[in-house]
Amino acid sequence: MEKFEILTAISNLRKYQTETNRIEAKTARFGFPKKCYDTFSSFSNKYGGIIIFGLSEENDFQTEGVYNLNDLQKQISSLCSDSMEPAIRVDMVPLEFEKKHILAVKVNEIQQNKKPCYYKPKGLKNGSYTRIGDRDELMTDYEIYALQSYNDGIHEDIRPTKRASINDLDQEALNAYIQKVKLEKPNFSKNSNEKILRLSGVSDYTEGNIYPTLASTMIFGEYPQAFYPQLFVACTVIPGTELGDIGELGQRFNDNKRVEGTIEQMLETTLNFLRKNMKTRVIIDSDGVRTNESEYPMLALREAVANSLIHRDYSIQTENAYIQVYMYDDRIVIQNPGALYGINKLEKLGTDTIMESRNPTIVRLLEEKGSVIENRHSGIPTMRREMKRYGLPEPEFYEERGSFKVVFRNGTSMISGQQSGQQSGQQSGQQKTSLEEYKNIVVDFCQVGKSAKEISELLKIKSRQYISTNIIKPLINEGRLDYTNKKSINAKNQKYIALRKDT
Repeated sequence: MEKFEILTAISNLRKYQTETNRIEAKTARFGFPKKCYDTFSSFSNKYGGIIIFGLSEENDFQTEGVYNLNDLQKQISSLCSDSMEPAIRVDMVPLEFEKKHILAVKVNEIQQNKKPCYYKPKGLKNGSYTRIGDRDELMTDYEIYALQSYNDGIHEDIRPTKRASINDLDQEALNAYIQKVKLEKPNFSKNSNEKILRLSGVSDYTEGNIYPTLASTMIFGEYPQAFYPQLFVACTVIPGTELGDIGELGQRFNDNKRVEGTIEQMLETTLNFLRKNMKTRVIIDSDGVRTNESEYPMLALREAVANSLIHRDYSIQTENAYIQVYMYDDRIVIQNPGALYGINKLEKLGTDTIMESRNPTIVRLLEEKGSVIENRHSGIPTMRREMKRYGLPEPEFYEERGSFKVVFRNGTSMISGQQSGQQSGQQSGQQKTSLEEYKNIVVDFCQVGKSAKEISELLKIKSRQYISTNIIKPLINEGRLDYTNKKSINAKNQKYIALRKDT
C-alpha cells in the first residue's frame, strides 16, 4: 500500500463526509477499538478496503491520532491471525499525518472458495459480515448459504423434482431434444434414451426412482408451476416513476400479469407484455418513408429477461421468490433472485472475462435446444449496443442483497406529447438527448448554485436518483461540479455549482 492511496482515502472521506464500501475510519485515541472485527470480516468478504485508525468520524474525519502505534499493530495482527476464520493477512502502514500518528490497514478480499471470513468468537452465523455502502452488516442466512454452496460445488438446477415423474415433461419436446442430441453427438447415439436423459441432466436416479431434474422441469415441463409455484415472472406497469404512484383514475397499476410456463414460454410472454405496454414513435426518413420504433430496443430487453430466467438462483433458499418486471414512465426494471454467482463481479460484466454459471445444466440444455441461448456471453454487450443504437443511456446493473437488477431508462425526453402511442411527424424529427449532452447542460446551468430539484425541472427528468447517480455525482468526480455546502454534502438544501477550468 502506497502513501498516496492513504492520502487519497483521507481526502475522499473529508470531501464527501462519509465512509464508503472500501474506506473506513476508526477512532483509536484511547485504546484498541472494541469492535473492529466486523470491518475486517466485511472487507475480506466483499471488495477489500482500507481502514484508517486515528481519524474521528464524529468530527468530520479530523486527525486525532492513535494511542500507541506499536500496540495497535500487535492487536490487529492478533485479531487477524487468531480470531478470524480463515486467518487473514493485512498490510499495515504507520505514518505521521498532520503532526499525529495514524495507522492505515489494507484488507484484501479473500479467495471466493474461502469465504465467508468470520469472527470466531461469535461463530459463522453471528460473525460473518458484508459491506453495504458505508456499513458493516451481518450476512443473511441466504448469503452464507450461497457462499457455502459455491464452495461445495452444489448446482441446484440438477436436484430432483421428487413430486414429478418423467411423464410430467412434454414428451414431444423431449423426443425432439433426444433426436437432436443424437444427431449432433454421434457418440451419444450409442446410448439408450434413458441413459442420454440421465447423462444430460434431464433425469435423476435417486433411491431407485427416476425423477426429472429442476432444469428439465423448467425447460420441458408441461406445467412447471405445478411443482414450483413461485417460479414465475410478475409483470407490472406502474402509472408513474415510483412504486405506490397513483394514476389519474386512482389505479395503482395500469397492467399486470403473472407469467407462467417453461423458461422459453415465460421469456416470450414477458416480452409480449412489455411490447404491448410500450410506447412507439414514428420515424420519417429523408425519403418520407415511415417506420415504427419501440420505446426500448426489444433485443436488449430479450437478453435481460432471458438472463434473469436462466441465471436466477433456483435454490431452496429462494424457491419462494419470483422474478419482477416493472415498467415505469421513465424506466424498465428487471430483478431476479440471486446476487452474482461465485467470482463474478459487476465490473467484469460484458468483458472478455469468463463468467461462472450458477445453472450450468439449464444453460447447456437450452444451448442444445438452440432456442433461447444463441450466442453465449454476448447478452450484456448486446444490451449496451442496442441502447446506444437507440440513443438511450447504458443499462444499469445493480447487485443487491440476494438479488440482481437491470435498469433500462428511456431518457424521458425520447417521447413527448404522444397520443395513442405515436408521435406526430414534426416530433419524430426531434433529436434524443444523450447523457453527455445532459451533463453539459447542467454545467452551463450551474454557473450559480442550483438544487437537484431545479436541475430536475430543467431536464424534465422526474427521477432524482437517476440525476444524482448518472449526472451530478459523475460531474463532481470529473471535477466539473462541486457542492456549495461542503461540510454537509447530504444537506436538504444542498446546491451544486460549476467549477471553472482553472480551479
